[in-house]
Amino acid sequence: MTDQAAHAVVRSRRAVLAAAAGGAAALAATAIRPASIAAVSSPMLTEVDNATTAVTGVTNSDAGEQAWYGHAAGAGNGVEGTSATGHGVRGVSTDTSDPTANVSNAGVVGVAGALGSIPANISPTGVFGFSDPSADVDHVGAGVWGESDDIGVIGDGSIGVFGDGFWGVLGVAENASGVGVLASTNVAGARALRVEGRAEFTRSGRATISAGKSSKAVSLPGCTTSTLVIAVLAASRSGRWVRAVVAGTNQFIVYLNTSVSSATGVNWIAFTNPSNHGG
Repeated sequence: MTDQAAHAVVRSRRAVLAAAAGGAAALAATAIRPASIAAVSSPMLTEVDNATTAVTGVTNSDAGEQAWYGHAAGAGNGVEGTSATGHGVRGVSTDTSDPTANVSNAGVVGVAGALGSIPANISPTGVFGFSDPSADVDHVGAGVWGESDDIGVIGDGSIGVFGDGFWGVLGVAENASGVGVLASTNVAGARALRVEGRAEFTRSGRATISAGKSSKAVSLPGCTTSTLVIAVLAASRSGRWVRAVVAGTNQFIVYLNTSVSSATGVNWIAFTNPSNHGG
């Protein structure tokens, strides 16, 4: 080997060693440099509280697939959300443009029972609740249950509350001074209550005044001296009319102006006195 060739080999080996040394130094510098990416993100761990100061999210771009789900095999909550001053849980479904095609557009869906039992189209709905019927006669399935010492459920809209079923709307008063259903308006000309179709009042009926009698006592549980009772003859009896109706304890008495020659029906209806809620 000539001297010139030997010097070339030596320079090549020195270049390789220098490059290797430089790479090692760069790697060492990287190892001791602060990891800026690790400071803003970290893996989520199971069975611990992943404390964070920034938003953590999951986005799934595959159509029809879940972005996130939680499942509790026992009696625990599948998903729980709490907030000190904001929304504990918020569900938003944004596309309400075509409810005939986007049949599942609902912000929140709550189901007790079989998911396949819900209607085929629930769009667009802010909150949809469904329950299978209860198998226990002492309990009922409830799609939505609202409870509060103030107002359990509030509906606000062109129709505040709409009920559709065997019983459209059921209201029950739980104490003697309560009201099962209250219809009210402060708008002049508006109607607090409108009934389209037949109306039924259980505190109404027909009594019969016997021939030769001019009065009839009718039993009415809960009746008091303050109860308002209206009565009219149910048959045409010339010269006879209802002279008075006197309410008493658990009954009222219908008085005619004179006796009837044959049995005569009297139709009656009873109301609670609005001034003192009696009877």
